[in-house]
Amino acid sequence: MKPCIKNLALAAFLGCAVCAPVQAHAAEMVVPEDIYEWVQSSSRMNYYFNKKEIRYGTDKSGKLDHNTLKVPVLKTYDDVQIEDVLVKRKWRQEPTDGYEDIAGEANYLVINISKKTVTIEHVDLLDSQMWAIERKSPNETMELEKMSDKNKDGIFYNAILKYEAKHRDEIMKNSKEKLKHKAANE
Repeated sequence: MKPCIKNLALAAFLGCAVCAPVQAHAAEMVVPEDIYEWVQSSSRMNYYFNKKEIRYGTDKSGKLDHNTLKVPVLKTYDDVQIEDVLVKRKWRQEPTDGYEDIAGEANYLVINISKKTVTIEHVDLLDSQMWAIERKSPNETMELEKMSDKNKDGIFYNAILKYEAKHRDEIMKNSKEKLKHKAANE
């Protein structure tokens, strides 16, 4: 069977909704430089972390735990990544309403500094206005030492750790303020 006939047969089998061309466009997300620290760009996305919200976690007694780092990160998508997200949603027959303006994702990380592990607690898919379209909670943990030197996520996480090492006093101050604010609201 010729390739074009195979493709037409596949399209007929899967149905028009799945095979319809995806009209992705690069939604421009404005990333405030005073809040987000750019780390790197890949062929599909830009990697940032929130330097205003990075903080140390707390232990069971409510005291600061300097071994646990909590940091929200932002990844902005290019046209190829946007199209990939839309195509995969269509392929899985998931809704695409609201995804026309998808522009990136926010991940909420917990980094164990001594164990060199990173846990992704939540992932919010974002539109160009930074509104969450969807939230997933993968609770996925990765070991930094097992990641390749060329792994984009590994490079990103290690850059966050380098920032933490150079900005401990700022992070400590921010963490204490968050703790006071939390205590005042309880």
